[in-house]
Amino acid sequence: MISLVSTVLNDREGTALFFKQMAAQTRLPDEIVIVDGGSKDGTWELLLEEAHQTRPWRLVASQERGCNVARGRNIAIAKAAYEIIASTDIGCEWDKEWLEELVEPLCVDPAIEIVVGSWGVKEAELSGPWAKTEYALKSHALQTSSTPQTQATSRSIAYRRNLWDQLGGYPEDLTLSADDTVFDMFIKGAGAYAAAAPAIRCYWHRHESLRAFLKEQYRYFYGNGEANITGRHFVLVGARLGLEIAGLLVGIPLLAINSTRWWGIAALSVSLLSISLRFRRWIPAARRLSAMAVDYPLARVALFETLARIHSLRGWFYGWLHGAKCCRDCRARLAKPHDGKLPA
Repeated sequence: MISLVSTVLNDREGTALFFKQMAAQTRLPDEIVIVDGGSKDGTWELLLEEAHQTRPWRLVASQERGCNVARGRNIAIAKAAYEIIASTDIGCEWDKEWLEELVEPLCVDPAIEIVVGSWGVKEAELSGPWAKTEYALKSHALQTSSTPQTQATSRSIAYRRNLWDQLGGYPEDLTLSADDTVFDMFIKGAGAYAAAAPAIRCYWHRHESLRAFLKEQYRYFYGNGEANITGRHFVLVGARLGLEIAGLLVGIPLLAINSTRWWGIAALSVSLLSISLRFRRWIPAARRLSAMAVDYPLARVALFETLARIHSLRGWFYGWLHGAKCCRDCRARLAKPHDGKLPA
């Protein structure tokens, strides 16, 4: 018996698509549990209507206004009736074989505790030049054919309820994001026996505007900062960007003074070398973007990645400051060694 859980906020259209595509699955869920975070666009009313319809599954709809995603996931799993929990995000799309392939390892092998699902982005459905810019830059990272070692995301994952319970659930003190990243770290730290569903059956929708991408980048790294993870990214990316800016700001004035001209040349050389290495990576992405018939490809690629890096640094820094006061439980749980065993 399978409980399929998800959360939603202001996505009536995506929720309607979710029910339609779940009804077409080759393996139907026995139960669907959805927690609404306080929708105001008719999503909650749609869930209440669905709960009174005759469906091949039992629908449990719950609402907690203002709850974050981690809290919503924990509420949904706590209300689930069955041992096998499958999780996804409303707003995605799913092939009809998605759920069957995701839960099959758990159904056939009682020793398996978690199945890492795969997910991807459909290039043909990308809308707008900025979505295509992201794809041109990061297509390899937007198509994940999972192995048991792949970082799990709640977009496509299945596990035994007992594992969630023993790990203490998702970290609810994280404000915006990173809850599934941290939960995966709990799983890896506990040495849970994992399998994978390698076929890409779940598809992630991407944004259209540059502003939406930058907001997402800020939000993701804000959560990472709260949890005090990916600090290496903050240090390395921040140091390189700072070096490039400092080289330009310091090098140009030093060139104007005879006694410091060589220092200026050295500072500018270091800065321009680092920037030229970025261009070596941007040019292939710009060619891919040009092949997608997007104008100003190199300028878009350079602007997208530069602004994304700046927003990631800002997000991580402010998240780290906030997490030092408000996310101590999450940080303490991450710091606790499991020695390859689940906590009691």
